[in-house]
Amino acid sequence: MRDPLVLSRRSLLALFGAAGATAAGCGGEDPNADAFIEPGDLVENVTDVSHADVRRQSIGNCWSYASAGWLESLHLARTGNAVNVSESWITFWDWHKKITGGSITRNATTMTDEVSTGAWWDTAMTVLRDRGVVFEAEFIPEEAQAERSTRQSEALSAVNGELNGMGRLASSTARRDPQMVLNVLLDAWRIGDAVRADIRRVFGISARSTLATTRESIPSWMRKASAFPIRTTIARSSTGTPTRWDGFLSDVIPGGRYAWKTLSYPTSASSRTAALRRVMRALNARQPVLVSWLVDFNARNGTTGAFDLATLRNAGPGRQGGHLVSSEDYEVIIRQPGMPERRLAAGQMATEADMRLAEQYGEMVFLRIKNSWGTSQGPLGGGFGGYHDLGVDYLNGPIRWTEANADRTPLSSVILPYGF
Repeated sequence: MRDPLVLSRRSLLALFGAAGATAAGCGGEDPNADAFIEPGDLVENVTDVSHADVRRQSIGNCWSYASAGWLESLHLARTGNAVNVSESWITFWDWHKKITGGSITRNATTMTDEVSTGAWWDTAMTVLRDRGVVFEAEFIPEEAQAERSTRQSEALSAVNGELNGMGRLASSTARRDPQMVLNVLLDAWRIGDAVRADIRRVFGISARSTLATTRESIPSWMRKASAFPIRTTIARSSTGTPTRWDGFLSDVIPGGRYAWKTLSYPTSASSRTAALRRVMRALNARQPVLVSWLVDFNARNGTTGAFDLATLRNAGPGRQGGHLVSSEDYEVIIRQPGMPERRLAAGQMATEADMRLAEQYGEMVFLRIKNSWGTSQGPLGGGFGGYHDLGVDYLNGPIRWTEANADRTPLSSVILPYGF
């Protein structure tokens, strides 16, 4: 949980709440977000779970941001170095696979072909395994320090243009040509000559090779997953003491010896409580648990900035979309038999003894997550720019999902470290 010093700044940050523009999930971002005046030095990012800077997506690739942030967290915990893993690199190779594999979507409104921007954590891990870990300064140097990537939205527009009309990828034959697709992507992303040359040399002009199969020398800026250092925590049993473990990215991705695993959110109340206690246990071990959830922006409370069910039911369904984020903290009520009920507040350091009690007797109130909507999109009274609180009442739902005209449980799944 957060340092108490951060909590003392809530009242100052709350002054910025009145400007709280609606943030966006993987489906897009808020066009009014630029009007928000950022609180600057008032934003505190000191957390027990090691996190690098909050960034702001410009297209529907939250999964790429969550995955990059997850890796940055594990790397920071191991090395003390905050790096900027390139979400653009991950998205670039995802598009190459989708286009060459025929996974193109049809926009029902415009009746044009589009490359889908959505994917999953596993997708990002496959890219990092096959293509390497790359920093933004190495792939798109112009955006090395940028919170928001304009290059991604420009590339998406350019690629979608190439998929239609007289574009180079308008035909199914062209889309099956990996060399043509690679060339289009390099142009759409406006990749520099030196990086282009390395990509073609290492992966081949059709990009059929991977870091594991290439016979070419690999430049230092393409870091193998098997050599990229991380720190994770592993649990040998549900009751055993978790232990810190230093290894490499290849150890914690699917197929690794300590691979993180997806836990689907259960349906029964008791099973949900147990699942959230597993999340708390992982956060207590300073692990950036990944959270897949359904966003309804009408659930965002205008006073606190938190997502809660009462706000949504009062407003009715609004703009909706799926979202993937990493988590940072939680608030919990401990109901220990024979003892008075106690609340452990998010933003305050809990003792090791209280953390253990939370894991055993805790009822989570809300989960605090690190978002990819920019630092100006934090809780409007929560005091943490770029972080949001997800009420468990909202995560349990149900909420009305308008696209399906059916009720849905907003919390879909979490990705937990080995053994949790």
